[in-house]
Amino acid sequence: MQNIYDNNKFFNDYIEMREKSINANNLIEKPIFLNLLPSFNGKRVLDLGCGFGDLCSLAQNDGASKVVGIDISKNMIEMAKQRNDEGKIVFLNKPMEKINELNEKFDYVLSSLAFHYVENFNKLINDIKNLLNVNGYLIFSQEHPIATSFTPPKNKNIDSKIDIENKRYYLISDYNNNGKRIVHWNIDGVIKYHRNFSNIINTLIESGFCIEKIIESYADDEIIKLEPKYKYQNDRPYFLFIKAKLIEKNIS
Repeated sequence: MQNIYDNNKFFNDYIEMREKSINANNLIEKPIFLNLLPSFNGKRVLDLGCGFGDLCSLAQNDGASKVVGIDISKNMIEMAKQRNDEGKIVFLNKPMEKINELNEKFDYVLSSLAFHYVENFNKLINDIKNLLNVNGYLIFSQEHPIATSFTPPKNKNIDSKIDIENKRYYLISDYNNNGKRIVHWNIDGVIKYHRNFSNIINTLIESGFCIEKIIESYADDEIIKLEPKYKYQNDRPYFLFIKAKLIEKNIS
């Protein structure tokens, strides 16, 4: 359970990145995620890897009867408490690997760009199943499997991306080799976990979920005008979004 967001250098660099209005989170991930969300009026909502608490605030303002946000990072939880009405939202400093300790049920479980940090996906999905009411929803985004598959080559002369005639071609390796990836993102040694499509989808199905929507990230013309490099979403999407409904009985 790596906690990179409590590394001060990483956290400060992350804050600096997120404070810029033009970034992949604001222009690509967030709009697609928000379009998947239902009305939360009268519903109980759990946000896994809640970060700054933006989704928690959205659910609370939309009339959710209860909102709980959890995050492994103390820095993130403190930031969430500062930015949101803590009296109406419960923020817990807890890793996703321990959500089985929560003794309550929810109608919606949300997670934005956090599942690729969790090693045991089967346990995570089963824990979520046990926290959801039947006909409840899991809505999440994660790094796209094409993005996480790549294992950096030892030969640094090999480019990970090549531009030819205004198209971008990527070196893809180890796609069907699920498991740990150690990458550089603001700092060295960031641990993520790659899972191919079949692993992600079959885990959800075998746990009793019906998949209602899958979206691979894209950028429209307006976004590309703001940040031209996002045109390469057509060559390799950054993010994967899934909306799934629990249709089987909630048995631990």
